Amino acid sequence: MSELLLIRLGSAADQPIPWLQWDSSEQKVIDQGQLADSSQLHQLTGLAIKLPCHALVPNQAVLTTEAQLPNNSRAARDAIPYQLEEQLCQEIEQLHFATGRAVEPGRYPVAVVDRLMMDRWQQWLLEAGLPVQSLLADAQTIRSTTEQPTVVELQQQLLISPADGNNFSIPSNGSEHWIQLAEQQLGCALQLPSNPETGLADLARYFQPEQAINLLQGGYKLKDPVKQLLQAWKLPAILLALVIALQLISLIWQNQQLQQHKQQLNQQIGALFDTTLPNTRKVNPKSQLQHELNQLSQRNQDSTFLHILQQTLPAFSQNNAIKIQTIGYQADQQSLSLELESPNHDSLERFTATLGKAGLKARTDRSRQQGDRVLGQLTIGNQP
Repeated sequence: MSELLLIRLGSAADQPIPWLQWDSSEQKVIDQGQLADSSQLHQLTGLAIKLPCHALVPNQAVLTTEAQLPNNSRAARDAIPYQLEEQLCQEIEQLHFATGRAVEPGRYPVAVVDRLMMDRWQQWLLEAGLPVQSLLADAQTIRSTTEQPTVVELQQQLLISPADGNNFSIPSNGSEHWIQLAEQQLGCALQLPSNPETGLADLARYFQPEQAINLLQGGYKLKDPVKQLLQAWKLPAILLALVIALQLISLIWQNQQLQQHKQQLNQQIGALFDTTLPNTRKVNPKSQLQHELNQLSQRNQDSTFLHILQQTLPAFSQNNAIKIQTIGYQADQQSLSLELESPNHDSLERFTATLGKAGLKARTDRSRQQGDRVLGQLTIGNQP
């Protein structure tokens, strides 16, 4: 994938956070923006899940140095703080040490960061759920493509990458003094960027994450959410499989019981059929009995009742918030009496109007408020 997402974190939670979606093959910006502070980082989570995401931090917050190690084993890395202790102004317990790939045999680059700052950055990333691949010092990710030093201005800092790869940063505020010192150190003039607003896009053009040290090491290494999810669900998945197996066994047993019960019911239906319809040929006792019941029901009901009831069905479909509590039929008046429950009086009135459009005469006999619902009694009949 040629696209990536760059997010530049600040040193404090209230500092703005620029971000950039970059196409490295086309060398162009796909999208970009700036968050007001760290609390808005969650807005980039969806994009960070789709694209490789790298978080950048201010280079001035990270000390880059070197250490001599016999190898890159865990024991050798654990000895780094004590080897660099004399070069540091803080207690080593207050600092986080991250190592990079060997520059040459036995010579390893080391990044040193205040643990409080690392805790802060890690908390922002975890709270936002950002699956970043790395946390890198911004100036260390730039690689100069010419003999002339590359300079990028980003968040009031000038990130400078000389040809020898010993990158550093200086403040852009009051930069004349700093630039003079940098030019004296490099032995050449610096070509400053013409548009500070394009800082993150300028950095992306020279972005080489593999040459910087990933600060997410040791206790600060972010867990892979997919692996965590798989590990968390491994035991529940086994238990679920056992539950499903037990459920299948239970279903098989219940099915056998139901089959036996069905046979008993069929025998009872057959006996009832012989008693109820003694002179009728038995073909399908259940269907024949149901047919006889339907005929009896139709004989005992007025056809007007079914006609009016059928005409009210579209009104209930259009006003599905209306619920029937009771239903009655006055044969002498050829009208239905409905006890309805409605969310409000307006819904009841709309329901009554819908009945009128369907060719029915609807009258609200009474309505009353009960809690957050309205109970109403309607009389419904055919239009005269």
